Amino acid sequence: TCTNDCEDAACGDGFTGPGEECDDANTVDTDSCTNACTIAECGDGTFNALAGEQCDTGGESVTCDADCTTASCGDGT
Repeated sequence: TCTNDCEDAACGDGFTGPGEECDDANTVDTDSCTNACTIAECGDGTFNALAGEQCDTGGESVTCDADCTTASCGDGT
């Protein structure tokens, strides 16, 4: 795929190319589009407050539940 300026499309150029879910052309890894050009989602290991995550450790951990809420005593997990 080629951009408007005839450069090869790549993650971070602002054009969603083959193999990319999104491309927001920034280096902010905590917004809706990660630096790997994937849509941020719970369980991907990247904390995203805009998606309603309280935490994201890529799965169940001592501090974070698998549903991306902060682990606490009595939460059932």
